[in-house]
Amino acid sequence: MNIVTIGLGHFGASLAKVLTSLGHDVLAVDDDLNKVEFFKDTIANTICLDATDPHALSLLPIKEADVFVICIGDDFGISVKVAALLRKFGVKRVICRESSSIHLTVLNAIGIKETINPEHESARILAQKIPLKGIQNLFTITETFKIIDMLMPVAMFGKKISPINFRIETRLKIVAVKRNLRILYSSAQVAENEDKNEIEFMENDTLVLAGEIKDIKRFLHE
Repeated sequence: MNIVTIGLGHFGASLAKVLTSLGHDVLAVDDDLNKVEFFKDTIANTICLDATDPHALSLLPIKEADVFVICIGDDFGISVKVAALLRKFGVKRVICRESSSIHLTVLNAIGIKETINPEHESARILAQKIPLKGIQNLFTITETFKIIDMLMPVAMFGKKISPINFRIETRLKIVAVKRNLRILYSSAQVAENEDKNEIEFMENDTLVLAGEIKDIKRFLHE
């Protein structure tokens, strides 16, 4: 995708770097030349530009970009002004960082429907992870259905079990098993009958599971 990010603070820089690492064509914009120079080697493209200036903003790839992400969180006024200008220029898709309920209300009022509050999202994810000792990442599908990844529990070292039997015993689906940076097993890549084949779990394997949170908790605390 062609993605323009505006703002190279902690969130904006992190987002632009991750998007670049995933192979997207990223243009990161900031009015601080020092930041632009600092991140130029880790972000696909960087440019120093005042996004609140309509003329300067119009020089960006308005029609070519698939999405603009406004990452400004410390200045309510600038964030809203840039969002309003992008809407005026007819940008196809705008995602905006919001920092408060008032900020969110104003953004919604000018037609910005996609927003992100990184602090809120991080706190929500951490709150869900704290009781789940041993997991590395947690992804919420619904309030009760989650996907987690975790290092292989010590109790499972050397055990052999098929994905089908694992699901019967734990009510959890094995989405993937990673070993030495390589996908050893992926439910998306195997035929249905191959789920009957046993996998030998080893130390330092990463286990990716999907299921109800109550079943995840039970598995982690067994």
